[in-house]
Amino acid sequence: MGVVRTAWQASLATALLLVGCSPGDAEPAWEDEPPWPADASVDDDVGPRPGLDAALLPDDDGPIVPPDAPPALDAGPAAIPDAGAPSSLDAGTMVAVDVAPVDAGPPAPVLPELRCRVQSTTYGAAMQELDVGPSSSERLRFTLPGIPAGVTAAALRYDSFDADHPGEEGVITLNGRRFPMVANAAWDNVTVPEQRVDVGGAVVEGDNVVAFGPGPLPRSFFRVGRVALEFTARVERCPGAATPMPTPTDAGTPAGPVVERTIGYRAATYTQRGNWVFRCDANYAYTARGDHAAEDCTGGYAPDGTLRGTATFTFTNVTAATYDVLIGSRHSSNRNAMRALFTVNGEAVRIDQRTGDGALAIVTDLWGRRALSGTVRVVLDATRNSGSDSVSFVTLRPVR
Repeated sequence: MGVVRTAWQASLATALLLVGCSPGDAEPAWEDEPPWPADASVDDDVGPRPGLDAALLPDDDGPIVPPDAPPALDAGPAAIPDAGAPSSLDAGTMVAVDVAPVDAGPPAPVLPELRCRVQSTTYGAAMQELDVGPSSSERLRFTLPGIPAGVTAAALRYDSFDADHPGEEGVITLNGRRFPMVANAAWDNVTVPEQRVDVGGAVVEGDNVVAFGPGPLPRSFFRVGRVALEFTARVERCPGAATPMPTPTDAGTPAGPVVERTIGYRAATYTQRGNWVFRCDANYAYTARGDHAAEDCTGGYAPDGTLRGTATFTFTNVTAATYDVLIGSRHSSNRNAMRALFTVNGEAVRIDQRTGDGALAIVTDLWGRRALSGTVRVVLDATRNSGSDSVSFVTLRPVR
């Protein structure tokens, strides 16, 4: 009996629930909310949505359907658009582009960096002299010809005489750039060879003209000669030479203590070699023309009739000191009437070789006394006359 009562009570509760939920008996709670704007979007929706929420309530007559839902479309089986069979490409309508391979060849070789030396056009001439006031426009000018492109570093080389006022001696100008002359108070009335001034940033391709002008002193007096440019450049070859600048071979004593040094005529370098007779039996060389082949011990005598040529004696790494420059030669009465011209680092002195008894003995002459250091070049210059000049040796003897 208790079970029946319980089932009846459950049926009654269900009926009452259905009656209480009838739409006509009560208004939904959402109608108490303010009206929803007609143009609200999803992003505006922060509360209940009246139309949608009401339609989702259960209906005794059928399933829940959203309002205004579009009728279901019975499209039938899904149809895949037929793109048709792929058409074959007509090769006859294609434009052929013939791209020939470009042969760039091997990469350009990197040129070697060579060390070169170019001498001025008046390199072997006597030293030029400047003796002017500070406002003078006079200049000592030297042309350095044919400098190549690709110079990576450069130094001006020159000999100076009486450059004894540091910071005031004079000014060097190269292509608009100014450099002070090298000077030392100890160089009063002294010739100093191979001065060096770094001019790398001023060198241009082609001919370069270097000018030496006065300094601020009331009187600028100095001499300059043997101007040259030593440089490194990425070139196939040095100007006028097939190989880089050679390092002079020193036949004397290496740098060290101040010692006497001598270079003999066989160790010198010559120009117009065919005009020189090497007398090995008497230990000297001389310029000649005519029949002297029997006296030449080398077979190099082939005169052109001018008696001209040069013999250069190069000392390197000379320890700084004062030296007597001694010239050994054979004197005879038929030697050059103009006297033999010897230059030491560009400074010229003539020696009379016509004195003596004419024997084969070698005579030693004092060329002069100079402060020397570094590289010293002594040249017998037989190019300015047509006389016969001779040389046996050159000695640098330190003054004790």
